[in-house]
Amino acid sequence: MFSMNFRRVCGLALSIILAGSLAISCYDDSELRSSINDLKTQLSQLQTLVSSLQNDDAVTGVTPHADGSYTINFKKSGAITIHNGADGKPGNDGKDGSIVSVTKGEDTYTFTFSDGTTVILPRYSEIRVLTFEDADYKGAAETTNYWSNLIDDPEYGGPILYSADGCTWYDENNTFITSSILPQNYEAYTYGYSSGGIAISNYGNGMIAGADFMRQLEVVAMDVDGLTRKGAGCGGSDNFAVVFDAGVYNPATLAMKDGVARVFESVCVNNTCYTLNVLRNGNDYAAPMAENGFFKVIATGYVGNEAVGTAEYFLAKNISFTTEWSKWDLSRLGSVDKVVFSVAGSPEQYGDWGINTPAYFAIDDVAVRYYPD
Repeated sequence: MFSMNFRRVCGLALSIILAGSLAISCYDDSELRSSINDLKTQLSQLQTLVSSLQNDDAVTGVTPHADGSYTINFKKSGAITIHNGADGKPGNDGKDGSIVSVTKGEDTYTFTFSDGTTVILPRYSEIRVLTFEDADYKGAAETTNYWSNLIDDPEYGGPILYSADGCTWYDENNTFITSSILPQNYEAYTYGYSSGGIAISNYGNGMIAGADFMRQLEVVAMDVDGLTRKGAGCGGSDNFAVVFDAGVYNPATLAMKDGVARVFESVCVNNTCYTLNVLRNGNDYAAPMAENGFFKVIATGYVGNEAVGTAEYFLAKNISFTTEWSKWDLSRLGSVDKVVFSVAGSPEQYGDWGINTPAYFAIDDVAVRYYPD
């Protein structure tokens, strides 16, 4: 993960040393000695940087100083200060064998030396996960039941998702993800969760037949006989979220509240009871999915208002239905400041006004790559 003409540097150093040994005693070799010292400095600094690669280390930050030196912070090795020139002093004409520039890339740091040699080191990152579990909440507000306090009861028409004030949640000091549900305000033509959004839930149910909009927050939990409020999330956790795609009213969005673009690595997805029931059996508004039909969810990544990529996942295809939590890779979206979810189905699921199959699905364990620097 680094590039440098190491053989050329060593060869040049050897040539200079040999030339110096043949010089006559009266020759003023101060400039030559300075050049040799500068090369020794560069070789030493190159070794310092390359050693970090051998230790699978990564850079957590670089601080430049007024004297031209740099303090490089490594995750494993700690802080290392690299000085310019021999004994930290500039070489001839202000040039030396040391670092002259440091460039921070999306996932690397590039160190450039005065002769054009470059060393590229990995930039330290970590995966942070939005689990929707109360114990994992890191915000400054009430931490005991932050996520559970956002779960509505009843599932449809409750005081949280159909509030005159709307509902906004924020994964503070962790992934920085936020999402909002519009207020219920008929004069403004906004209808709470019925206008779309992402709602927190802990409702799971193994009984699929008969599920309708009154059970809109229930995730499929096939190992449960009836309704449960425990263990229906991904990996047996309690809480998760339910996405409802109502189209242009309020796009179901996971946004970075601080505006910083980051890579959404993955998210766990599953069907809801309501959607799965209609896919299998249909209802008064939607036909059952055809034998060669499909129902998929789509994630569109944005930077500002510009869509930069999409990823999709099939929750039903050819009469095969997802009935357990599955991991969906979102990393192909690249660094984005928000992800908007939508659903799509095969032709038999559509009517005059769009898709008639309930546009719900469940998400959990939203993983985001975070760079502390």
